[in-house]
Amino acid sequence: MTMHSPQPAASSDLASRYLRALADFDTELLDRHAPRADAKELSGLFLPSVPPNWLGARQRIMIVGCETRQWNVLQTGERFSSLEHYVEQSMSVHQAYFAQQLSRSDIKGRAFHNFTRAVAQRSGSDGLIYANLLCMAWKRGSPVRCDHFDQIKHYSKLLLDVQIAFFQPEIIIFANGSATAGHRRDFFPLARDEQGKALGCDYVDDGIPNAQLWQFPLGHIKCYRIQHPSSRSPAAASARQFLLGLLPGKSE
Repeated sequence: MTMHSPQPAASSDLASRYLRALADFDTELLDRHAPRADAKELSGLFLPSVPPNWLGARQRIMIVGCETRQWNVLQTGERFSSLEHYVEQSMSVHQAYFAQQLSRSDIKGRAFHNFTRAVAQRSGSDGLIYANLLCMAWKRGSPVRCDHFDQIKHYSKLLLDVQIAFFQPEIIIFANGSATAGHRRDFFPLARDEQGKALGCDYVDDGIPNAQLWQFPLGHIKCYRIQHPSSRSPAAASARQFLLGLLPGKSE
């Protein structure tokens, strides 16, 4: 009997979950050629795809960045046709882009995907999920000052909930940086003990400042918070290197 890969079925399942979460989304914001001027400066909608071998992965680690400066889902001149097609296309763009990034050599400086490649080298890429805290960018940067930010933030949280429920990561690394840390805390309020103290731990005794690395629980998921990997400070670089040592190896 011929055995088929479970990945297409998993991708279809994830796409269906995205569609349910986006059922009331204003799709005019997705059409770069729409007459609405307020849509032209928005990026496409960022939708993580299913890694090709994620079902058999030893480790499932989600890395959450801030937002992707440029994310073109529709081809040049292509008009928005349906949400179903758009979701499928966005996932396809994500899969091709992330595969390309993982296959590249590190580039000069503190590029975000230098860090994702380092995590893949340490823990493997089969279960590595590349996500973003905010699902759209504005003017190739943060959408916080955009007129549609309330809607972007609302759907960003819905989509992250979908991704976490679907991928069931053992570890989440929030690498979105301090500029959007408040939104991360809005999305995922910190668990607290009976005295109201936030649950978690730092690595100050290891020489890593709390501002650079902190571990906290999200249900049963172990989460880490670091600065955005583009941070050039020696303290941020040391924290990233230390975090890599905390992650499970490929054979663990």
